[in-house]
Amino acid sequence: MEDIILYGSGGMARQVAELIEDINAVEPRWNILGCIDDIKGNGKEASNGYKILGTGEILKDLGGKTSVVLAMSDPAAKENIYERIKQYNLKFPVLIHPSARVARNAVVGEGSIIGIDCIVSSNVNIGRHVFLNIRTVVGHDAVISDFCSCLVNCIIAGSVWIKEGSLLGSNCVIMEKKVIGRRAKIGMGSIVSFDVEDHNIVLSRPSKAMYFGE
Repeated sequence: MEDIILYGSGGMARQVAELIEDINAVEPRWNILGCIDDIKGNGKEASNGYKILGTGEILKDLGGKTSVVLAMSDPAAKENIYERIKQYNLKFPVLIHPSARVARNAVVGEGSIIGIDCIVSSNVNIGRHVFLNIRTVVGHDAVISDFCSCLVNCIIAGSVWIKEGSLLGSNCVIMEKKVIGRRAKIGMGSIVSFDVEDHNIVLSRPSKAMYFGE
């Protein structure tokens, strides 16, 4: 089995740990050494039963011997950490949940994570360190660029281009042939029928609470 370290110790790290355990249940492959947390970093706490090993500084001495997964959903955090640690010549494996369906001619870049019940269709190109959360669907010929995160139940139609570092909230829908600009954010439940410029935020009308008396 290959050693792997989770960079992060929060909710997504726990989710990724379970994904790896599900992979191992089908075919034993990964030995999770523990987590990295740049804030806690003292080795005294645990995440999902796995010890916090320290901060990212520990990776200096590991080099290519150990695989690392960036276990956080924030695109900017992923990119910043990657830029800081890429010099250590680490391995960043692709992790695909056994329940996911990925087309044979789809391309998935290093460090990307494809979660439970995701569907990745024909001729899709997924970049590096992309996160597809539970039940995300990616249509044919779509491109999802480096460091993007697509949260639960995203639907990305055919020939969509999502540029680097974008975040798609849960239950959003991106209509076919649209372009989502770099570091854009699509709010939960939004339906996007237009191109989105770089650094823009798209929000559906928020819900309102109304008092109706006793």
